[in-house]
Amino acid sequence: MADERPVVLVVEQNFPDLKPLASSLARASFRLATCPVEAVALEFVAESRPAAVLMDARTLMLEGPPCLARWSAASPGTRVLFLDAEGPWCLLMELPDADSGQVTINPCGAGEIAAAIEELLSRAPGSKAGRTEVPNDRMAVVAV
Repeated sequence: MADERPVVLVVEQNFPDLKPLASSLARASFRLATCPVEAVALEFVAESRPAAVLMDARTLMLEGPPCLARWSAASPGTRVLFLDAEGPWCLLMELPDADSGQVTINPCGAGEIAAAIEELLSRAPGSKAGRTEVPNDRMAVVAV
């Protein structure tokens, strides 16, 4: 019997905050795949079409929207999420597209990272639902 859960690929290159979050991610309703090398991860994404790619937020901060464009070109339907973890807190970020000038931000506790990823994946990227604050006060969109 095949595992039907969606796949989230974690690109581990320069991602020191991943190890403390691994146990929370392992209990998620998605399967986790990891790859330490971006070039190999891009190839995997093009062939396997995972639901999402999770990368360290420093990648977004250093490379900006061209990073998103590169991943979107490899697999247009795959969501690209960026994670900034600091102690007991995490920020999950997603750009609806490389030219939007907006970013969806979902703050959460480190132990809730899997639920926060599931929450982002349950919404359409760039949808009006993602552009407003939700009742649990955890989701916001910021213009950059």
